[in-house]
This record gives sequence, structure tokens and C-alpha cells, in this order.
Amino acid sequence: MYPLTKTIQFRFKMYPKDFYKVKEFYEKVLGYPIVDGWDSPEDKGAMFDTVAAIIEVMTPRKGLRPPVQAASLSLMVEDVWALWEKLKDHPNILKPLSAPSSWGDVGFKIADPEGFQITFFTPNSKKPR
Repeated sequence: MYPLTKTIQFRFKMYPKDFYKVKEFYEKVLGYPIVDGWDSPEDKGAMFDTVAAIIEVMTPRKGLRPPVQAASLSLMVEDVWALWEKLKDHPNILKPLSAPSSWGDVGFKIADPEGFQITFFTPNSKKPR
């Protein structure tokens, strides 16, 4: 039985210095569709659908404490090999596609325009034949 904190949807919020540059990366480079957004005098935001979660990119509201600074994101995708072929020449690749890890994942790491690290991986057992 789940407690009252049973999660219905996972949202990851980011507060980049350059909202438009980071928004373009998630929309154009990674190809995530925008499912909602806003542009008001107080703040701007865009919500990207990764299927498994929502990534929110937004400007911080004045007076709010800065969020945690040390974080990264790992996203399991259906076909890391195909995604690698699409992104392998991107200048922000931090770690190229790896051989299977000791726990069986194959993945690579990329950074968004402000250096936020994203690891994409697929269990090696899912490798297309």
C-alpha cells in the first residue's frame, strides 16, 4: 500500500541562467515536445514531455531561494544506439557511447548549454539485433 505521497507524475524543474538557450536545447536538440508554457512579467517557463516525466525549464521567481545546485539526470530510452547516432557530433558530448557497464547498461552523457549533465542509457539486453 502506498502512503499519501504516492506519485502520479514526476516533474524535474530547472532554473537556467539563459532560459531561451536551454529551452531551445530541450526542444530542438533533444526533440522533447512542449506540453505547456508561460511568459508573464514575473517569469517564463516551458514544460517538456519525456513520456516518463516532465522537465520544466523556467526562470526563477524573485525572492525564492536558489534551488539545489549539484544534480544530474539519467534517462532510460528505448534505443540509446539510435539516439547516439543522432547526437554523437554534438559539441556538448561529455562521455561517448560506452560498452555495457558491469550492471548491464549502455549509455552516453551530454550537457545542456549551461553544463547540466544528462545521461541517456538502455539496458544492453534491449540492443536491437
